[in-house]
Amino acid sequence: MGKKVFYPKNFQLVRMEEQCHVFWIIEKGIARYIYQEGERELTGWFDMEGDIVGSVYCLLGIGGARENIQLLEDSELIEIQLTDLRQDEAFFQNFKMKVLAHYFIEMENRLKFFQALDGKGRYLYILENKPQLLQRVPLHLIATFLGLTPESLSRIRSSIS
Repeated sequence: MGKKVFYPKNFQLVRMEEQCHVFWIIEKGIARYIYQEGERELTGWFDMEGDIVGSVYCLLGIGGARENIQLLEDSELIEIQLTDLRQDEAFFQNFKMKVLAHYFIEMENRLKFFQALDGKGRYLYILENKPQLLQRVPLHLIATFLGLTPESLSRIRSSIS
């Protein structure tokens, strides 16, 4: 149903406000979800191998993307056109429900993650549960994801070592 594509590091898969008609499954690489808060660029999430990447707003047909999605590594993806999925309405509805369930669970986990843990706790969670992020993503981007300044992240890392 999809085709294999290759994109270089820093390639922009999705641009904020654009209506996109494609979803991807990452076979190799990392995607970063980027949100703007005034002049600040914040990292909302990272997707890695096996994850589905794309804008839920576009999937639902309720407007343009609310985020930029950028690749952090040279990446191999399976590209899926939404028009192809819509040819079989039952399949498309099932696909949407699975994607929405995935995003809902991820969102709920993020809410708990940020409400229940302080900066050190969030870093320790990533260290224990997603150590590959710390090996593959620049620390200043990890800091924006954790809601920390790079200096605070550095202090936390030093206190753990």
